[in-house]
Amino acid sequence: MRVPEFAVNATNVYRTENYIVKQCIGIKYGHQENNVVFSHDTYYSRNRQRDNEYERYYFERKNLDGKRLPTTMYARKYVD
Repeated sequence: MRVPEFAVNATNVYRTENYIVKQCIGIKYGHQENNVVFSHDTYYSRNRQRDNEYERYYFERKNLDGKRLPTTMYARKYVD
């Protein structure tokens, strides 16, 4: 099975009402500041093709839409 673009190198993928969200999570260790868990998020606009790919790829999930993993910092970008 081909891995959808929104799942490539993702730590977590979930759906909202309007987006499929790819989370890439990491930890930043600081010697002078606190450590932080951060997320680089890509928001893909939902459309029929992406929803079909999502549902085929994650069909075994009990909660098909998934959920966000909490982080202390994040950055977002949007893809139409």
